[in-house]
Amino acid sequence: MGTPAESMPDRRTLESAVALACRAPSLHNSQPWRWILGAHALTLYCDNDRILPATDPSGRQMVLSCGTALHHLRTALAAQRWSSEIERMPRSPDRQCLATLRFRRLDESSDTGSSDTEPSDTGVRLAAAIARRRTERLPMAAPPELPSTVTLLQELAEHAGARLDVIGEDERAALDDMSRRISGKRRADSGYLSELNWWTGHAIFPEGVPAETLPAAGSAVAIEREFPPGRATSETAGEVDHAAILLLSTATDLRLDWLRCGEALSVVLLTCTDRGLATCPVTHLTESEDSRAFLRGLTGDGVPQVLIRVGIRTSPASETPTPRRPLSEVLFREHPEADSR
Repeated sequence: MGTPAESMPDRRTLESAVALACRAPSLHNSQPWRWILGAHALTLYCDNDRILPATDPSGRQMVLSCGTALHHLRTALAAQRWSSEIERMPRSPDRQCLATLRFRRLDESSDTGSSDTEPSDTGVRLAAAIARRRTERLPMAAPPELPSTVTLLQELAEHAGARLDVIGEDERAALDDMSRRISGKRRADSGYLSELNWWTGHAIFPEGVPAETLPAAGSAVAIEREFPPGRATSETAGEVDHAAILLLSTATDLRLDWLRCGEALSVVLLTCTDRGLATCPVTHLTESEDSRAFLRGLTGDGVPQVLIRVGIRTSPASETPTPRRPLSEVLFREHPEADSR
């Protein structure tokens, strides 16, 4: 192992990368992650204090969100010429421990060959896409050149440990109907509604979903989760959603699968953003066994984990990003006195 200067990014680089990682989407913008910085490694933990028990009792979406942040971090550091070696689900007495990252500087003194000495153009673009990505809950126009985009996304998702399928247009009506039925049941669930209302529509907290990003009454997409009415409106009244619907699945349904699927979600979202496409993760259709069985019936294999709407935004994207928690609440030092860098 090299010296700390060779094996760990400096403080400013790490803090910048963690800040970008925390731009990852999460259930109701709950941001359920903690990063612990040691002398030679950075460790990712899920934050069980931020689990949503009425919506995500198993913690599946919490771990998936952390997986998305994990890939965001790796992407951000790669653009700064740092390679990350990830140990997922390391042996630890703490079940919240999800991954440990160790680093290697990619520079001219590296003995790995010239292909490792510079971040790829694609990697730099994906890192730049992190800050531009927004969750688009309003109707979208159909994405152009969908077959070639899907082929690329399938390759990337498979490399990340997940499977990506396209839900056909002929299944859209059934999917919308399933979403409406779930929303109808949820209206009678006081615990779920209390949780939803606590996390949505507020502007004073650095977490939760602001009203500015929630569809106004009459602007919601049928496949989407039913949120309290917000202030986001489309410039085209009564617009029909023509977004493509993608499904990420895994072979099994273990915590490792959830984490890897989150990484796959990240690469899909960032690749779409880089290509000028808008995206929206859709998770309420994978929150019950009945709806997951329905989705499995559409693709024929795998365990459904998350849907993603992909299309062209028809209204200007917000220039103000959804708020995030300060670094002081998500990044901690294992031995603060041991490293003054």
